[in-house]
Amino acid sequence: MAIDENTLLLGIDVGTTGTKCALYNLSGEIVAHAYQEYQMLHPQEGWTEQDPNRWWNAVQADLQNCFVRQGIDSGRIAAIGVSCTNALTLVDAQGEPVYNAIGHHDLRADPQLAWLQEHVGEDLVFRVTANKLGKGTFCLPSLRWLIDNRPELVERAHKLLMPSGFIIHKLTGEWSMNRPRTSLTSMADIRTGEWSMEIVEKAQVPARLLPKPYSSCEIVAGVSKAAAALTGLREGTPVVAGCLDTAVATAAAGATEPGDAAFTLGSCGRVCCISSEPVFDKRLLNIRSPFDGRYTIVQSTDNAGISLRWFRDVFGDAVLADAQKAGLGIYPYFDRLAQAAPAGAGGLLYLPYLAGEKAPIWDPRARGVFFGMGLGTGYGEFVRAVMEGVAFSLRECMELMPNASDRTSPIPIGGGVANSQVWCQILADVLDRTVIQLRSNETETLGDVIIAAQGIGLTQIPPSFGKQLAKSGRLLAPNPAVTALYDEQFARYKKLYRQLKELF
Repeated sequence: MAIDENTLLLGIDVGTTGTKCALYNLSGEIVAHAYQEYQMLHPQEGWTEQDPNRWWNAVQADLQNCFVRQGIDSGRIAAIGVSCTNALTLVDAQGEPVYNAIGHHDLRADPQLAWLQEHVGEDLVFRVTANKLGKGTFCLPSLRWLIDNRPELVERAHKLLMPSGFIIHKLTGEWSMNRPRTSLTSMADIRTGEWSMEIVEKAQVPARLLPKPYSSCEIVAGVSKAAAALTGLREGTPVVAGCLDTAVATAAAGATEPGDAAFTLGSCGRVCCISSEPVFDKRLLNIRSPFDGRYTIVQSTDNAGISLRWFRDVFGDAVLADAQKAGLGIYPYFDRLAQAAPAGAGGLLYLPYLAGEKAPIWDPRARGVFFGMGLGTGYGEFVRAVMEGVAFSLRECMELMPNASDRTSPIPIGGGVANSQVWCQILADVLDRTVIQLRSNETETLGDVIIAAQGIGLTQIPPSFGKQLAKSGRLLAPNPAVTALYDEQFARYKKLYRQLKELF
């Protein structure tokens, strides 16, 4: 199709609790957007599953919303990119799920993890993948659970897919897995993005299940006639292989070159740095970048924005009437209270380990703590302590990251936390580093269209497009008057966890 000022790109992001579709013009502006929510499934204690057909239904509903309700001509779409959360999906030869997708919060595979440690070995997995052998984040233990407990389903299965590959198959009829997503299967070589047959054979995984790996910007195929009829997309529209949500959001935030860093802070927190080589440290996650020759090094925390949401749910009613009287929603009112509270929250510390923690402590037994309250501690101090505790956790993550000592380049912040200027300023002060409060939090779908643009050679949107857009964000410099205080609080924060670890 001809490229002109009417050209659009489509980003699809399949998340844990909902799927969003967004259409962007060549200036990086959203011209249409739709979101469909769905529920996670918990058939047993500790199990977390999703119905893959809900993803596809959500995509169809989102696209119909964009095309019919919002009046967008699908013929303007030049290419499509897809990103996704982590959910192991087995499908039959027709692409239909043989079982619910097993999500990354699932806890059932402890026996399989022990079996893999014995029969495959942590050293081999780490040497090949640059990642630790674990469950949840990595799908191999869940796959082994299916092999052990539901062999009849594995026998029926034709391919192992992630949500993006499931949607791409629905759109094109082709089987695929992008190389950033293969990085977290525990079965792919981090350097090549290809399957490690040594691990596959030792893990006794049927090789026929493994789809072809693609680079993120590679075109898998065009939209099929059948998919066009169901979605309203134009038949033949190119679909690229897509990316892991974390890696593509990092690119959209502007982190694309070695040494670049970015935060994506929603319910959980993702601290990411770009490297030209994998970093062999079991405390880190190594993921191939959507752009060849780069790696996204990740620290993933479980309790960022969810900490403040928990506080709202449990204690929000105490100030709800005051917020309404002030004409504010509860979160903007929290911002006002936190702004009025002193830096350091009057000595109150919060450990944000409400559901255990991944990075930086990797302790599933840890729990949340408020420490240091007194008769003078007010509501605003509690709100500010929550924000500061999350910032301290992110600072501890940054200390493990490559090039973390470089304080010269600002760090972009995306995700829901970026809606709070107070919280972003606290992050700047705790890190003693300038941050960028991004204008748009839709970093996943923006990243999707950036990689889609590379797939069709669209020069108006280069790999560094996110960095260009980040320049329009709000720069927040650290306040020298409080950074020294935060250094002291941070030291107490780390010591508090060490003292409590055995009690947990």
